[in-house]
Amino acid sequence: MRAIGWILATLGVLAIMAWGASYLVLVKMLDLQEYPTALHGIGGAGFVLIGLWLFLDWGSLSALGKDQTVARAGMAGMLLLVATALLIVVNVVGNRYDKRWDLTSAKRYSLSEQSETVAKGLDKKVAILAFFRSGSPEESNFKELIKGYTEQNTLIEVNYYDPIGDNLIAIQEGITSEYGTVILRVGDVEQRLTSGFDEEGVTNAIVKATSTTSHSLCVVGGHGEGTADDEGAPEGFGAALGKLTRQNYTVSAVQLLAAQPTPADCEVLLLPGPKTDLSGGELDRLAQYVAAGGKMIALLDPMVTPNTAADMARYGVKVGADVVIEGDPYLQTANGPSFVMAAPSAFAAHPITEKLKDAVVFPLARSVAKGPEIAGITVTELIHTSDQSWAETNLEDAKTNPPSPEIGVDTVGHVSLMVAVEVSDPAAIAETTVAAVVPGLDGAPAIAAPPSTTDKLPKKEGGRVVVIGDGDFATNMFARQGVNQDLLLNSIGWMADDKNQITIHADDSKIGQLTVDLVPGAVAVLVAMIGVPGLAALGAVGMYLRRRNQ
Repeated sequence: MRAIGWILATLGVLAIMAWGASYLVLVKMLDLQEYPTALHGIGGAGFVLIGLWLFLDWGSLSALGKDQTVARAGMAGMLLLVATALLIVVNVVGNRYDKRWDLTSAKRYSLSEQSETVAKGLDKKVAILAFFRSGSPEESNFKELIKGYTEQNTLIEVNYYDPIGDNLIAIQEGITSEYGTVILRVGDVEQRLTSGFDEEGVTNAIVKATSTTSHSLCVVGGHGEGTADDEGAPEGFGAALGKLTRQNYTVSAVQLLAAQPTPADCEVLLLPGPKTDLSGGELDRLAQYVAAGGKMIALLDPMVTPNTAADMARYGVKVGADVVIEGDPYLQTANGPSFVMAAPSAFAAHPITEKLKDAVVFPLARSVAKGPEIAGITVTELIHTSDQSWAETNLEDAKTNPPSPEIGVDTVGHVSLMVAVEVSDPAAIAETTVAAVVPGLDGAPAIAAPPSTTDKLPKKEGGRVVVIGDGDFATNMFARQGVNQDLLLNSIGWMADDKNQITIHADDSKIGQLTVDLVPGAVAVLVAMIGVPGLAALGAVGMYLRRRNQ
């Protein structure tokens, strides 16, 4: 009977382990909605077998209980059971009251501020239908991502389907790929994702599905600038501006002297680092556009476009004919002292900059500061450099000698790099081109601006201008440095009164989480939770049997 009892006990333990393992794999790892009732029978059978063993071998167990060694082993077993029970309680409480803390410096496993704002601001139900192969890495990653959205708003509802297992609904929804499709529905509006199942893709889809307004951005061309839709070339602006086109913005090119489109058709006008000067007619047209309530962003690189830089005086802005040098060794980089990093502590309180939590990196910048005061125009300096920096004006000498500040000539310390202008009186903007006040950098006189021949637009208050002394910072090469792209997108959002764009934006270039396939993951979990404790238990049983037979 004793031999039969031990066999029953062994089978009972194996049955209970199999029951626990099947529940772990099917429910916890494969997210099976309903655990099969038949499998509960395996666990029940295990407990029955252990009960039969106790009944058949009770006499031997009672005798063993009087042995001091066995008593100690029993106490150890009781402690093991208590520890196991505590682990089970902790696991249950953790599952019911799930809370995550992201301790990474880059907040890699948290939603961006923009995504949180979009999710919290939803006032309509967003139905998400996610079609992934059950247990696939794509499904696991999407579940982890979308959890951040559902935690922000209960109006977001998610249902998961296997494109093969749930074939009927897949056909009804027109699903043709087994590698993943996500459908977002808000009323009758639908957005589909067939790739890019990342935070940026989901947030963009929600914005498109819920937005009732659209915005237009016109990018001035024809002066050697990088193009707005080029995401590959280092000098292009597609990496940053592409985030707008994937939401509720249209981005188009504009020639200022061409018939169509006119600046009046543009909600925001971007001058993205021209390499050659704009003509007098183009500069006058920009001024008329701003005086008519238009919004303009001018990114002006140093050592080029002296006339365009000088013309910013119309808006109360002084653009220097200089290059900003960083003298603080703690802020210098391997790229040299002209590679300027502006820390958040140097940002002024303004909607464009108030949410930026990291540095802006300017590869090569010129000073942009508040000029002589003009009634009806308010100019705010937004970003400054450190107290050890200066604006180097002797550019020819700096080519051959180490740069150093010239007191009384160069602006030294806290050099302004960016300003925001608000126009309350459009009549304050001069209608004629402001001539360049400095000679060309090659020593030749600055080119005189030809008279304007453009038609005037009706004047209207509310015009805005942002001037930044560098255009390269927002190109594909540098857009993801620090919060560079956020600075440009926040500027556009402020111009368009689009609060969703004045934020820290989702960035799909973040390093993702480690993904483990189903089978290796299941093996790792089973070994950790069952294999290792099982080996320890078998070792204890073996030691007990050996001592009993001695």
